[in-house]
Amino acid sequence: MLLCPSTSCRKNTSVSDVKIREVPPQDWPLYKSVRLSSLEDSPDSFGSTYEQEVLLSDAEWQARLDLEFRGLDARPLIAELAGHAVGLAWGVIHEPDSKTAHIYQMWVSPSQRGKGIATSLLNEITAWALNKGCERIALAVTTSNEAAVSLYNSSGYLPAGSLEALRNGSVFLVQPMVKRLGNTK
Repeated sequence: MLLCPSTSCRKNTSVSDVKIREVPPQDWPLYKSVRLSSLEDSPDSFGSTYEQEVLLSDAEWQARLDLEFRGLDARPLIAELAGHAVGLAWGVIHEPDSKTAHIYQMWVSPSQRGKGIATSLLNEITAWALNKGCERIALAVTTSNEAAVSLYNSSGYLPAGSLEALRNGSVFLVQPMVKRLGNTK
């Protein structure tokens, strides 16, 4: 599995051509590749940076996907098109608040944006969160990323709280957002 170079994936793809799957621990090299690509492509969209994460050891990348060892209730997802990774997202439930799922690391390859892949990733995390009995999903979006803000607004996420700095020393701000699921399990 490789990242999708813009010339190798079909231009007229539809969301039905995309496969969303959970990333198992043995696929850590793929996860590492996609994550580093996302940080390079969109440095102002994440709390971490390429410079920080490129220094991680292989053992640290492997450990990220060892959810059982970490005691983490999470769903790391990859979007694939024609055998190439084109997107990434994580759903995470932090204890003790088991009623809130969080979305992290949401990213779609620039060559595949606007084709419904991000919505498919959101839908997978929403289904997972509902199955886990969550009542809401929370995320934070960089306010200058108009496409992402629009995606989350159109997907039912509402601003929740004050703007925050993207990371220490950053001039970029993030807006916390929440989507109520209405799940009362």
